[in-house]
Amino acid sequence: MDLSYTAEEEAFRREVQEWLAANLPEEWRYRGVGGYREERDQDIQREWQRRLHRGGWLQLGWPRERGGRGATPVMQAIYAEEMAKAGAPPILGRLGVTLLAPLLSVYGSEWQQRTYLDRILSGDLIFCQGFSEPNAGSDLAGLQSRAERRDGHWVLSGQKTWSSGAHYADRSFLLARTDPSAPPHRGIGMFLVDMHQPGVEVRPIVQMTGSGEFCEIFLSEARVEDRDLVGGPTDGWRMAMATFGFERGGLANAARFERAVSALADLARDRGVGADPLVRQRVAQARIESHVFRVNDLRSLTRAQQGQVPGPEASLTKLFWSEMDKRLQETAVAIQGMYGALAPGSPWAVEEGRWQYGWYWAQAETIYAGSSEIQRNIIAERVLGLPRGR
Repeated sequence: MDLSYTAEEEAFRREVQEWLAANLPEEWRYRGVGGYREERDQDIQREWQRRLHRGGWLQLGWPRERGGRGATPVMQAIYAEEMAKAGAPPILGRLGVTLLAPLLSVYGSEWQQRTYLDRILSGDLIFCQGFSEPNAGSDLAGLQSRAERRDGHWVLSGQKTWSSGAHYADRSFLLARTDPSAPPHRGIGMFLVDMHQPGVEVRPIVQMTGSGEFCEIFLSEARVEDRDLVGGPTDGWRMAMATFGFERGGLANAARFERAVSALADLARDRGVGADPLVRQRVAQARIESHVFRVNDLRSLTRAQQGQVPGPEASLTKLFWSEMDKRLQETAVAIQGMYGALAPGSPWAVEEGRWQYGWYWAQAETIYAGSSEIQRNIIAERVLGLPRGR
C-alpha cells in the first residue's frame, strides 16, 4: 500500500483547490440541515453541475480519446476528497453522470452518444435509475418488469421502486425482461425511457426524514424506440454489471467522516459533556474508525492504481462505513440528552436538528446498496472462504 502522493498529484490537488476557491460560492458550502435536498435546492445543484461541466471535471477519468482527462484513480480520489472537504453540493444529475454517461461512452450507439452524452453532463437532461423492484432488489435478476416487441417498438409494463429523483427526472435507464423463457440473467434489456410520456407514473415515497427523493415508477405500456435500447435486447444484465463498475466511494467518504468526527467532538464540548469518560471513549472510537476507514480506502486505491479490478473486498468498505456512521450519529443524538428527541426544524433543536436528520439517514445506510447482512455473507464466502450455509 502506498501512502504518499507524487509531485504531479499534489499539483493536481492544488489545481482543484484553486478552481473551487474561484467557482464555489461560500453560501453553497455545507448548505442547511441535512445538507442538500433536491426538493428545495434543485436550481443550485443544476447550476453547480453546469459549472463543473464547463470546467471539464465531470469527465475527469474518461480516456482523452472520449473527451476526458485520463485522470488516474488517485487523481480522481483527490478530486472527490477536495470536493467533500469544500462542502460542495452534489450535482442534480449525479446518477446519469456517474453511471449512465460512462456506460454510453463505451457501449452506447453513435446516436445515443451524440444525443445524450453532452446533455447528461450539462444537467440539461436528468436521468434516474430503474433497476430495483418490490421483489427484486438484492436479487436483481428476479425482476419482473417486461418489455414486449410490438409494431416496431418496445412496450414496457411493470413497477420499479427506490428510484432516486424519479419525480424530477426526464429519462430513466431501466431494466426490463425481454425474454421470459431465457435464464434469469440473460433475458433482460436496458432501455432509456422517457419519463414524461403517457404510461409512466411516479409516486414519491416519503421517508421518516420528511423528504420524498426515493420513488416508485409504474409502467403501463410505456413506449421505447429501438434506438433507446442500450446494447442488444438481452444485454441488460451485462450493461447493469458494467454500470455498477462505475460506482465510486473512496476518499470522498473518508473526508466526510473525518469532518463529522470533528463536528462530533465540538458538539460534546458545546454540550458540556466533553470530560465525561464514556463520551470521550465514544468520540475516540469514532476517530479511530474514521482513520481505519481512510487506510482501507488507500489500500483499495492502491489496487486500482495498479490496474487491479475491485473484488468482493469492496463489501468490507460498504459494511464498515454504513455501520460506522450509524454509531457516530447515535452518539451525537445521545450526547444531546433530552434535546436529542427533538425533530429537525424544531426551534429548540440543537444545531437545527442536523444530527437527528443524520441519524434518520443512517438507519437506511445499512440497507441500501446491499444490506449489512448481504455484505457479511459476501465477505464470509468470497473473502474468508467459509462454507455457504444451508
